[in-house]
Amino acid sequence: MFRLPSFVPNSFASRPQPPAESPESPEAPESPAMAEETPKPFPFMRLPLELREQIYSIYFNPADHLVKNVDLEARGFFGGIYKWDFDIWTVSKQIHAESKKVWKRENVFVKIATPWPSAGMYRVYIMATEGAPEALAQSPADRLNHISSEGLVPIVCTESRANEFSSHYAVVQITAPFHGVVAEHMVVMLVDDLHLFAQTWYYSALSYPMLNERLSTMFILRNPNREVDSDEQDIGVPLSIQRRLLYPFEHVKGLHGTEFQNYDPTIQAELSRLQAKPIPTLQEALESATDYMEAGDVALTAPNTDTETSALQALDLYRKAFHAIHILIHNRTRRVMADMFFHDSVAKGRYAGQTGITIRVILRLKLVSRTVAAYNKLGRWDDAAFWGMRSIRILRETSNPDFEAFLTEVLGGMDIALLYVRTGIAFWKMEQQQENWWGEMIAYADEELAKSVELWVAAGNYMKSQARGDVRKELEGYGVPREIFEELFSDVERAEGRESVMAEDGSSSSEG
Repeated sequence: MFRLPSFVPNSFASRPQPPAESPESPEAPESPAMAEETPKPFPFMRLPLELREQIYSIYFNPADHLVKNVDLEARGFFGGIYKWDFDIWTVSKQIHAESKKVWKRENVFVKIATPWPSAGMYRVYIMATEGAPEALAQSPADRLNHISSEGLVPIVCTESRANEFSSHYAVVQITAPFHGVVAEHMVVMLVDDLHLFAQTWYYSALSYPMLNERLSTMFILRNPNREVDSDEQDIGVPLSIQRRLLYPFEHVKGLHGTEFQNYDPTIQAELSRLQAKPIPTLQEALESATDYMEAGDVALTAPNTDTETSALQALDLYRKAFHAIHILIHNRTRRVMADMFFHDSVAKGRYAGQTGITIRVILRLKLVSRTVAAYNKLGRWDDAAFWGMRSIRILRETSNPDFEAFLTEVLGGMDIALLYVRTGIAFWKMEQQQENWWGEMIAYADEELAKSVELWVAAGNYMKSQARGDVRKELEGYGVPREIFEELFSDVERAEGRESVMAEDGSSSSEG
């Protein structure tokens, strides 16, 4: 009999045991009663097979085995690498057979084969259009796994280990037929992460419109559990798995060629139908983002609704607006994709005659200021401060007189002013309860601007006089003392050299 904790971390595997030795007193002789209380090994094999399989499933849960660290990021694996612990397979033959069956059943693997080591889609484009394979040569130390870094795709294994891997259900072979190169470099990933790889491909094709017409793809289905010499025509892969293997590629459009091996014809036909749908045009992307933003504004300001519900609904709509202009938000990361897609002019619609990149910048600023407002409404001051300061830093680092003139002329400066004001509200709230927010505020210790008063003063550079009343109302709604916002945002310009009534921490010097 064995102890379950020796091969699987399980809270109910055994009861807590007293320490073997006590450093403070000699160990008392063990009495018969104490001996009877010594926990026995957990009878794991007496559990029904269904329960054992549930335990194996928990043990092999991919999310618990995804490793991310600075060293992996330095090598280009920003999405992390899965590292399973297979010690359980060494316990006994029966446990090996049972647990391996569960591991294979619940983890569906895919091999991605390309002609280029650590090939990202931008490298595919360079080679396919310029015909310069030698330009892509890199030493092993210089290679970055672009598939992982650009798409934040978790990787199972690469190159030689991927070549030896045999538990995969599918191979996706990407080739550039104009160059006669073969797909000899391998990456293995989980099917549940396949959409991230396809997403990377999608945004690369948006930036480089000629990319996909230079590439061919072969989708090969196999059954890793099938006997090698089997004569059966049907390889026995369920349609549900086939859909998971193919449908993530619905956004990969306009390929030079596509081939299928062993997939069900109905699944092939459905993928072809999905791939035939055109991508949203520049005009459609910008107008969709605007529609989502306006819907978010309605949700955020809706009367007679629960504050939390309306703010969360608004945040969801603002994220959809970001996504429509190819800006991906996940937790506290924001990734701006497909810049080149927005370099054209809009032919018609509400933005006719304007360049896509200009409208995208405007929408980004509007959406950030509204996102900060939604977080403030939720009382999530840390998130409001994070997103506000992130955008303010970018503005100040890239700003120049011409750019500031552009922002003031095109935007009227108001959305930038609101960004500063709302970020200042978040800092003011944290400043009033520093003991509760010390861990968050310490991250801004070296930034002079990261104070409520400094942010509100900076907002005045972009403020229009007709909007000052709305700003005062918003500040008052969050409990900011009238002495502060009347000083900063009065309808009459403050006289030069007038003594401020505010302390550095945003409190009023006229208080108590």
